[in-house]
Order: sequence, then C-alpha cells, then structure tokens
Amino acid sequence: MFKLSNHFMSNDVYKSFIDENHFLCQLGLVFDWDGMAKPLWDLAKNEQGGRPRQSPVVMVKMLFLAFLYDRSDREMEFMATSDLYVKYFLRLPIDGLAPDHSSLSRFRDEVLEVCGTEFFKQIFENILQTATRHGVVMGRVYALDATHVISSVNGKTDSHDVKTYGTKPKDPDASWGTKGLETKMTKEGTKVLVRKTFFGYKVHGLAETKQGLVTNLSVTTGRESDLDAGDELIHRLLSEKQRSRMDVLLADKGYGCPVWINLLEKYTGIMTAFHLPDQYLKKGEHQDKWNAYINDAGRTAYRRHRTVIERVFGDVKKNHSLIRARYRGSTKLYLQATLSMMAHNVKILLKQ
Repeated sequence: MFKLSNHFMSNDVYKSFIDENHFLCQLGLVFDWDGMAKPLWDLAKNEQGGRPRQSPVVMVKMLFLAFLYDRSDREMEFMATSDLYVKYFLRLPIDGLAPDHSSLSRFRDEVLEVCGTEFFKQIFENILQTATRHGVVMGRVYALDATHVISSVNGKTDSHDVKTYGTKPKDPDASWGTKGLETKMTKEGTKVLVRKTFFGYKVHGLAETKQGLVTNLSVTTGRESDLDAGDELIHRLLSEKQRSRMDVLLADKGYGCPVWINLLEKYTGIMTAFHLPDQYLKKGEHQDKWNAYINDAGRTAYRRHRTVIERVFGDVKKNHSLIRARYRGSTKLYLQATLSMMAHNVKILLKQ
C-alpha cells in the first residue's frame, strides 16, 4: 500500500476550506482509486534501481484528470501543484509539488508496455460497475456510432509509401479515411459534393440511451468501415452477458446492411432500429420489406434516441480531447479514447 507523506496539519488545513460537495471531493469518495491502481504497485517499486517512483494512485488520477479537464501533461503538472481541490483529490500535502510532466509521460508509456490496454479497459469497466453498485440503472436501448480522430502528424507528409520516399511513417497505424460529404467549389465556379477525407483513426462507441453512458468502445484505422468495426464490437468484444442486456440497437446508415440486421435479429435476438441507405428502399426484390422496416412505428420511436450517441461524441470531442490524437499509434489512441469516454461517464454518474 502506498502512502503519501503526512505534512504537519495538512489535512486540517484542507478541511478548513474544502467544500465536501465539490465535484473532485465526490470523485475521490465514490470511486475506489486505490483499488483501480492496485495492478500497478509492482511497477512503482522501481526494481531496476534508484528512488521509488511516485504513487501509482496519484499518477492514475493525474492521467484521468488530464482528459477530464482537457490538459496537456505540462498543464496537468501545473494544475496539480496550484489548484487546491486537485491537490486534495490527489491527496498531496498542501505545500507539496505534483509529479512533473515527464514522470507522467513515462508512467503512461510504462503502463502500456507492461499491462497493455487491458489496464485502462479494466478501470473503465470498474467505473461502470461502481455506478451499478450505487443504484444507477442502465437502459436496454443502445446506440452504436463512430467518430474520426485526426492523427497527431500531417498525413500529407507522413507517407506510408516507404519504397518511394525511403522513410518510415511517423504514425504507422494511422490511415486515410472518409467521413461524410462536403460542398466544394470547382475552378469553373460550380458547387459539387465530395467526400471529406481525414488522416487518422476511428473510435467506435456503444452507449445506452437512458443515461448516455458509454459501455464499450474500440479503435480502428481510418480506412476501417463502420459496419465491419460494429460487427467486431457487438459479436467479439462484447461478452454474452453484455449482449444480453441489449434489447434494441440503434445505428445510422453506415451500419444499414440487411445481412447484418438479419443476423442480429435472428441469431442474437436484438431488435434493430437502423437507418437504411436509399438503395434498399427504392429498388431490389426486398424493397417492400425494408420500407416496412423503416416505417414500423415501434422502430421509428426507438430511432429517435440515436441522437444520444451523437451528443456523447460531441462531448468527448469538445471537452475531453478526442478531436485529435495526442500520441502516435493505435494503442495510445485506445488509452486516450478510453479515458475520454471515462471522463464523460464520470460526469453523468456524479450527477445521479
């Protein structure tokens, strides 16, 4: 068990002005941060020699706060040293200094090297389990969607064509992808619709629509289709128990494949309320079936809740650092996406 230094009267000084109802005070009380950081205790012993490292509890909390408040490592160091509520949440002595930004960076890399993404997946799930134990009831209608995340490097100069340019890509896991349409003007002054392209990744998320909590996510390259990634998420990444909690699944046209819809409803037992591409509604031998599917009153009512996942992605992109990748590689992006989604979930859970 790691214990922080007990500065003289530090706790009494905190208690004299700290509001126990503050968000960060509640954040420290509701969730078991010591338990979540327990798998990292051996890592903090520094068996390679030298001074013992910083408490993993402090480092995990700092890493989480960096995404909760959308701060860089340097900004997080300053915040953890100067903001008294942050120091109280970290359990630092009131006159103590926070771990420096380089320690936070090394900690992140070492956790990924030793534990992989499994550690961050586990703390994400621990947050949801804690919420359930505190009486939060999740809905049984889920929405599936994807959002693009721009790579931290310039895709036009970070070429993947090693044979032509003779250099290895700086972000080898990133790729070019398309996301929707945009209007552009031709040289002749004519407006045309073209596909928007981006260089980076996609984050695929599954959220229950009652509370707006993200329950599962995955990360793929930018070129991965939403349908393939959605199938992977639902049928391989989710456990049987997790799938059993789903009564209805909502998704946009990117997932509107008749084969997958039939598979979900016939073999998985999940009712779907997807939007469908026009090609299935205007032609083909099953045109009548899919028009009836779209116009079904029950599915139409459920379909209105799909906007929940769009609000979720809007929040994590605007407030929790998911517009652009902070780091390079899909492994680190998974860390970023997981902590961003966790920050979104925590805000909702502490309002309950």
